[in-house]
Amino acid sequence: MGSTTTGTARTTADRFVRGLRWFLSVPVRRETYRRLAYLLVAFPLGLLYFVGLVVGLSIGIGLSVILVGIPILAFVVGVALLVAQFERWLVSLLLPVDIDARRELEGERRRDRALDLATDLRTWTPLVYLPSVFLLGTASFTLLTTGLSTALAMLLVPLYYDQPGLYVGIVTDRAPEFHQTVYLAWNQLLVGFEAVVTVGYWEITTLPQALAVAVGGIVLGLLTLHALNALAGLFARYARLLLADGYDPTALIGSAR
Repeated sequence: MGSTTTGTARTTADRFVRGLRWFLSVPVRRETYRRLAYLLVAFPLGLLYFVGLVVGLSIGIGLSVILVGIPILAFVVGVALLVAQFERWLVSLLLPVDIDARRELEGERRRDRALDLATDLRTWTPLVYLPSVFLLGTASFTLLTTGLSTALAMLLVPLYYDQPGLYVGIVTDRAPEFHQTVYLAWNQLLVGFEAVVTVGYWEITTLPQALAVAVGGIVLGLLTLHALNALAGLFARYARLLLADGYDPTALIGSAR
């Protein structure tokens, strides 16, 4: 019984050490910065995808009543397929997922291949995926700028904690308040309970306080990096779901050569 208890405690301690090592090693892992690189480029690329699709589809749908918009819509879909192939390459390069594309269309005649392309669901999923890159870029850019910049500012507090007027927290004319209210009906009475939580700030005046804030900045930075890694991992699975087995138009360009 004693040896079993000792073995269980040792296993738990080993798991704790491995988990702590995994948590602390996120800034020195190569895949962290590969994922950060993708999240950083997702914002400008997503904005470009979103604007291009909205403008192209709006013009194509608006002019489709006079048949001029049909070739415009076909051009937009073709460009979307090319961009989707670029996204497959970019995601496979920077995120931990491989996304394979279908390089051939079924059918011997050109008409049959065009029909296969038009009726394949994977032809249209890039029109959903590409605008969503803008949402990912916006979320990751916000998390990156707020989380890491705040963590860096907290980490540097010991360097200038002795400067007058240094505060940590939400500094406003009036501290923000959060009101939580619960009402319970009892017979003919309505009983209410209200809790007020005030979020304020404190002034840093000593080195131990500054070091405590710096440690908090380190923890916040690690948590932010883990959150960004998790966000990138979720989007990698999402990209594989929508882009896997889609048609690769570069195969047509290569065969034309």
